[in-house]
Amino acid sequence: MMQERKQKGKILVFSSREICYLSSNFFANQIGAAFEELGYEVTVCELSKEDDLDAKLARYIGQPYRLILDFNSLLPRMVLDDGTPYVDRLAGPFFDYILDHPLFHYQGLSSGVKNLHAIVLDEAQQKYVEKYYEKVASVHMLPLGATRAVYEGTKEPECRILFPGTYDRPDAVYQIVENAPEPLGSTMKDLIERRLADPTLPMEEAFSQHLKEEELELPAGQFALFMNSMYAVDAYVRDYFRKAALDALLAEKLPVTVFGEGWEKYSCGDEHSLRREPAVPFALSFERIAKAHVLLNVSPIFNRGMHDRVPAGMANHAVVLTDENPYLRRTFTDGKELLFYSLEKPDTLFEQAERALTDVRLREKIAASAYETFEREYTWKHRAEQILAFAEEVEA
Repeated sequence: MMQERKQKGKILVFSSREICYLSSNFFANQIGAAFEELGYEVTVCELSKEDDLDAKLARYIGQPYRLILDFNSLLPRMVLDDGTPYVDRLAGPFFDYILDHPLFHYQGLSSGVKNLHAIVLDEAQQKYVEKYYEKVASVHMLPLGATRAVYEGTKEPECRILFPGTYDRPDAVYQIVENAPEPLGSTMKDLIERRLADPTLPMEEAFSQHLKEEELELPAGQFALFMNSMYAVDAYVRDYFRKAALDALLAEKLPVTVFGEGWEKYSCGDEHSLRREPAVPFALSFERIAKAHVLLNVSPIFNRGMHDRVPAGMANHAVVLTDENPYLRRTFTDGKELLFYSLEKPDTLFEQAERALTDVRLREKIAASAYETFEREYTWKHRAEQILAFAEEVEA
């Protein structure tokens, strides 16, 4: 097998920064194992603050790699002593797998690195990077893979709705908007209003609408820079709808469990049906999801894509109750692999949640169909195969 791997070539996977719940290291090792399963010789390099970065990174310069991959990478910002970007000294296409809106990655995407290719989770975000970051060599859309729990166990006795995620109070986030200088503050408020009125409206489209109404034009670079400075809009919209979804479910006394950081900040009128559980490392979250009957997804920051909660629920036989968007509607069927609701219509969330909680046969049918879809399309091996296809495409 080692000889076969050497013939196929080498792949280098980085974890250059720690993302919430230690997920970067987890993703790096999952995709690394998938590349190995496909017969490649894989090195996974996890960086930490304690490392001698120059010495650790120097060993990879000049070695031929089929591809190099990182998640929310810091590497495009790193420059060698002679002024050469580190990524441009790597022998192989470098893919930065961006796990949130690219607006948060302005510095890396605008670095001018010649060897930089982006993978994003959303079709609208793919178009955004293609239009506003012309120096990025190629852009690809690919939802994350998911993992089955190692110890699945049995479903919890009570049928509840599980929401794994981080929370902050929307009013606290809004203070960033209130404190922003003008005209930035007014622009951010306008974008928030537009996105609350239409939760499937991409951030960049809301900004384009605003500029058009103000009869303003911005060069691509300035447009991207302003988007980066308005990060609080995306954060506010995310937490606003998370709170709205929880409020709607708890108002009807439906049983909800949340786990993750920040939920001690959440409050509503009647919390008797709410349970809070502490955050766990990402690798352990699948065991918790596997015990759940219904998994809630609230992800208005992916208007034409899919949050990793969706395949995680599918992989672990939990019925995923998700806010809809054009990509999800095109990819899945309501009542077959997923249950959809509309962020604009809270009644649809209650109706679908009640169906999921009370109809055992429906849950069994959806969970079985969703798991088949996961095994067919959303394993890390499938992701590895698609990233290898991207590498072939960019080198053709």
